[in-house]
This record gives sequence, C-alpha cells and structure tokens, in this order.
Amino acid sequence: MPEKRKPKGIFLEPGLIQSKAYLALSGTASKVLLWFMCRRQLSKVGHTGKEKWVIHNNGEIYFTYSEAQNKYKLTRPRFQRAIDDLIDKGFIEINHHGGGMMKDASTYSIIEKWRNYGTEKFQITPRNKDTRKLGFTSDDWEEKSGKKRKANQT
Repeated sequence: MPEKRKPKGIFLEPGLIQSKAYLALSGTASKVLLWFMCRRQLSKVGHTGKEKWVIHNNGEIYFTYSEAQNKYKLTRPRFQRAIDDLIDKGFIEINHHGGGMMKDASTYSIIEKWRNYGTEKFQITPRNKDTRKLGFTSDDWEEKSGKKRKANQT
C-alpha cells in the first residue's frame, strides 16, 4: 500500500484573496495570514461527493512572536499590528492568550468572519485585553526576577 504524502503548499479559495477584507489588509498582515494558512492541518471528511475540508488543529495553531522575529524578521510591534489587523478583518481569533514570560504560547483559530466584512452582518471582535498582570512592575520586579536592585548612587 503506498504511503500517503502530505500535500505541499496551501489552498486559498479565490473568494478569500478577492474579498474586501483581504484587499484591506496591510502588506505584513497578508503575509502573516499566508503563514497561518501554512500551519493548518486539513483533511477531508464526509461521504464521497459530499466531502469537505476541515482544519483539525483549529484553535491550537501556534505562531509565536519569537518565531516571527527570528524566522521572518518581523519586529514584535509589527507582528502584533499584523495580528490585530487579521483579527479586525475577521481572519483569525486568539483562542488562548499566552504569556511570553511564562513560556506559554498563544494559540489561534482561523475563522471566516471575513466573508461579511464591509456588510451590516460583520461584527468587529477586537483583541481582548490581557488582564493577567504578567510581566514586571516596579513593585514586584525583585520577586519575579530573583535579583536585587542596585542602590541609587548620587
């Protein structure tokens, strides 16, 4: 029995790349969308003649800021703006907010709200604010970093 090979490349339906939402994306966001599409794990489900493609890892798609910076040479602010643009136009949503300091990566879902972009049906779902209070503040810096502050020398 021949071994199944993974398909090479990505499938984008013409409706996506001709949509108002896609045409309104920034150049960086359109590149980031393609990189997200490369991360999908697709398979056919259903009976012959009524098959459809399903994303098996939707909601579990990883794309870290470090990877964007190291592999694609995107600064963190530029990557964040691209993510925000993709969310604002209805292409992706954040399934889980990670925290870089905690070595916890965000996970994403690819969605199809973009189909209604520019119509009354389109609902803008902005990025949720992270209220976990991760990171350093002047009050907890020593505790979280495990270091002592240097005494001010005047």
